[in-house]
Amino acid sequence: MNRQESSKKKTGGFLDAYIALAEKLSELSGKIAAYLLVPLVIVFLIEIFSRNLFNQPTTWAYGTCYIIGGCAAVLGFGYALKAGVMVRIDVIHTHLSEKTKCILDLILFALIFLPLMLGTCYVCIMNAAASVSSMELLSTGSWNAPIWPTKLVMAVSMIIFTMQGLAEMCKLIKRLKALQEGE
Repeated sequence: MNRQESSKKKTGGFLDAYIALAEKLSELSGKIAAYLLVPLVIVFLIEIFSRNLFNQPTTWAYGTCYIIGGCAAVLGFGYALKAGVMVRIDVIHTHLSEKTKCILDLILFALIFLPLMLGTCYVCIMNAAASVSSMELLSTGSWNAPIWPTKLVMAVSMIIFTMQGLAEMCKLIKRLKALQEGE
């Protein structure tokens, strides 16, 4: 094997390993998000029965649903990107060649997704650090639930989402190389 082939294998091996890691993390966070929907529904049902059948609304359901629902939503972002179910405007995209689609997607990921997500990760990490250090409580509702774990989940979720976006960029690069080699 010559030097060029060895270099291609190492790069491909790294990209494949990174893509696999990002997709496993996205898959895991998506499963956690799905499982969080069970307690969310249970809390909603408890509140509905308490309020409507016994005329005794809970003081803790709103805060609990806010926390669980927020965590479930952000944990699902990476999985949604991996599964290809993010909102996309296909009016122009569907009429393009495969190579042009790859190039356009790469440009959009590089110019829009990556800068926005890196900024979002930074802000979420800073907010989580401040929240944990002050042991921040939820300011709405009467329960005063701890909100700092939710902010930690948001920071981790945004990191996973960004990692999945980078993995999607890697897959686009690999697909673009394969298309160019096939020409």
